[in-house]
Amino acid sequence: MINPKEYVVLDVETNGLSSIRDDLLSISIYKPDDKKTYDRYLPLELSDWVETTWINGITEEMLEDKEPLTQEEFDNLIIDFELDKRTILTYGNIDEKFIKKYLLRKKIKGFERLKFYNFKHDIIASSFSQGNITKDNLCAIYGIENISEVHTGLNDCVLEWELFQKMNGNKLIVIGDSVNEFNSEYIIPASYLQNYTNFKYCINNFPKIDYEMNCIKSFHIESKELKKFDTNISGMTIEHLINTMLDVKDMNEETMLFQMLNRKKLKKIGVLPSRIHQIDAIFNKDGTITAVNKEDKKRVDDINKVTLIIKKEITPLIEYIKKTIFKNKVIMSQELVVNKDDNVMAKCDLSTDDTILEIKSFNNNIDKFKYQLYYESNGRNIYILQTFWFSNLKKGLDFKIFKVKPKEYVERESNLEERRKAFEKKINNKNIKVLEYNGYRQDVKLTCTECDNVWTSSYDSILKYNQCPICNPKPIKEKKEKIVMSEEEKIAKRLSNYQYKVALKSNSTIQILSYTSAKEKVTAKCLICGHEWTNARADHLLERCHCPMCKSRV
Repeated sequence: MINPKEYVVLDVETNGLSSIRDDLLSISIYKPDDKKTYDRYLPLELSDWVETTWINGITEEMLEDKEPLTQEEFDNLIIDFELDKRTILTYGNIDEKFIKKYLLRKKIKGFERLKFYNFKHDIIASSFSQGNITKDNLCAIYGIENISEVHTGLNDCVLEWELFQKMNGNKLIVIGDSVNEFNSEYIIPASYLQNYTNFKYCINNFPKIDYEMNCIKSFHIESKELKKFDTNISGMTIEHLINTMLDVKDMNEETMLFQMLNRKKLKKIGVLPSRIHQIDAIFNKDGTITAVNKEDKKRVDDINKVTLIIKKEITPLIEYIKKTIFKNKVIMSQELVVNKDDNVMAKCDLSTDDTILEIKSFNNNIDKFKYQLYYESNGRNIYILQTFWFSNLKKGLDFKIFKVKPKEYVERESNLEERRKAFEKKINNKNIKVLEYNGYRQDVKLTCTECDNVWTSSYDSILKYNQCPICNPKPIKEKKEKIVMSEEEKIAKRLSNYQYKVALKSNSTIQILSYTSAKEKVTAKCLICGHEWTNARADHLLERCHCPMCKSRV
């Protein structure tokens, strides 16, 4: 059972996603054993207005007379809420980041005494999820009440505590839209090991493997009528077409039965609301598909038109796969391989007793699926068939076949230790020691031998200013006179900030052409398919940051 005396919950409201560029607007703390609370607004300092009112209800007027947090107030918080003795629960890492940056800006000591636990790490989900794995949706599944559309820090603290209690120390795994309690009996699909990012917090013994790819054959199709649809649907239809032309031995029925029995080992908690329209389709023996629902017929007809164009052109590719890759042996599709020692299973796209061929319609970075190759190959020869779509200006499709070979694994830990020592010398300050180093792209953890201060810095920052922030704080810059902006300048700045947030949430696939305010409609453009739309409110688009024309999948 979860002991409430061991925890305290912290939540912050902010003016954006960057702890460097955006203000910390409020700090809320909840002590679950005695229900003691702290709720504190902070003044705007990095911006002139609040851009997140639609999320947290905080306005400029509510912050006008507020004072910054002081060292004395923070010291009292540590005592009153036992912050240095309890684990501080957060849902996401934004809370810890903003608190750390704020205290550093204000030269308030004591952050190093705090121990945070981001229990969002206990939710294992695909990095390709549709954005529906939110705290509110999970609370709704557990029947937790008082979920509000406008978030407030104190209410979020209570919701997070109730959610943490309901989870009761268990990890959750989200498969599709289904939320389940994870357990060690469940055999993990190999493809999840890297796509389901939070597995890294619960599995330590990943196999140490590295692969290299060498292109051995390429086939090209050029046609003005070729069109790439949603990544998932294009990949699935091409794979189905190849299977039919190879006349494979379909192992999918027994594989699906095993997967179904494996899934039953998980305790189902509930189902998340889906944001994606699912196209139900029947896969035909001629390589085409048939829509189950009438509303999908036109889209499926367009897909089949492209499929038949590809079918006419890929006979040389099919012959090469049959004769050169698989030596005219009977080819299996969806063969299941189970590694009982590691409790991992994998499905092979195409395989024989000595060779596998994995079909990839996206993601040419082998590090993203090396574990899948490792487990499904089980010592066999490995090949990858990769599709490369041309741009709209020159429509076409390339099929490239790669031979995959293991390469000598470099023991990264010893290599990192050498680089840590080299970086410590590079800092050029004998009083600063590097405690943790994970490469130049990651923050480094440092300590000062003079005052025992422990802090985290970016790789570049400590090289630019190689001093302890406590012993040698940066000189305070003279406060610049506040610049009064015109309405046009304010609108331009709001547009720029909103464009940045949409680009961040959409992985730079959506461009904002016009923006007025959070409650008004925007003009947006999809950089994948070129579709423009004007019927989405700015705040709604941030919540569902995807193109309405690209969201369907099989």
